[in-house]
Amino acid sequence: MDGRRARTLTGSDANTNGWDESPAALGQGEFAFALTGLETAVLDACANEEEWPAQIAAAVYAGVDFAIANPAVARALTLEAAAEADYIPRYERVIGRLSGFIQIKAPVEARLPASTDEALVAGIVGLVGDHIRIGRVDRLAELRPELVLLTLLPYLGFREAQRWANQVARSQTKDA
Repeated sequence: MDGRRARTLTGSDANTNGWDESPAALGQGEFAFALTGLETAVLDACANEEEWPAQIAAAVYAGVDFAIANPAVARALTLEAAAEADYIPRYERVIGRLSGFIQIKAPVEARLPASTDEALVAGIVGLVGDHIRIGRVDRLAELRPELVLLTLLPYLGFREAQRWANQVARSQTKDA
């Protein structure tokens, strides 16, 4: 054993139990596993919703919840891993894959010309990563409605994006 992990990871490991706390400890295979876990959480959440704004809201909540449950993994998927030589391709892969989820069904006719899906996702990943890096994981749950608003804003306008963000926040409060 190389000392990076306490035990071998399996497909059922969806938390930090099998992860070394150091983001730099993730090799390519483990990074791919972490990204797959995040994508699975996001896609599973989307599958439970019919309307596109609800899918996006569910995806944001699922991604943030994944980061809350897996801060070491989330750190490795965000800026904290920047010291690694292969960081930029990893970061671009995360941003590209997650922005692809928005692009699939986004209402492009109402989209503001200056906005890009990559910028939205990079902003969310940056905010989540910053909260994790400075030890504010507890604040992430409160940030979710704001991230939904941010994500939907370029497509739906402020009022409609705010309506969806509030609606999802209320339903999450009832479920909790």
